[in-house]
Amino acid sequence: MSQELVTYIVLGSKTRLKGTKLPLNNKYEEYLHLNFDAKENIEKNLDELIALSRGELIVLLPPSSFPNTQAKEALKKIALIGLSSWGWFDFNLKRKNFLQNIKKINTLVRSIPDLEQGIYFSKSLYFSVGGIGSLNTSPFSEIAKRFYSRIDPQKPLSPLIIRTKNLTLDLYNASKS
Repeated sequence: MSQELVTYIVLGSKTRLKGTKLPLNNKYEEYLHLNFDAKENIEKNLDELIALSRGELIVLLPPSSFPNTQAKEALKKIALIGLSSWGWFDFNLKRKNFLQNIKKINTLVRSIPDLEQGIYFSKSLYFSVGGIGSLNTSPFSEIAKRFYSRIDPQKPLSPLIIRTKNLTLDLYNASKS
């Protein structure tokens, strides 16, 4: 068994991720980015990246966003337990706007995380449901449905730290590329 417990994968186009700095890997965490140019290749490339990753728990993140220390510790504990699990992060309460309020309501009603929230899951669960599926306008809707067919999600973790002032543009570019 590898020492890495959690693999963080930052989603985005090659152009967008070119300027994004990732934290350094350590014995508990591995940081990767999914560079994609065309939407057709995202699903295949993501499956390959997850298969080659060393972490027991996979975290998909929007560009320029990372979990805080408390969320990282919770993710390490989830990975140590070794059971199939999945979930997402809360919305950042400091960012209040109309669009985010709609996304919050949508997440509460449909129980499907938004790209802005990120998602985490155990590697074994991911492959047991056949991978990510298709990425549509709501990138995590298909995978969330697949995970729900197996188990209920964990309680949402604390919000992601957003390291850019233009997250809306970052998210738009990540989902449209």
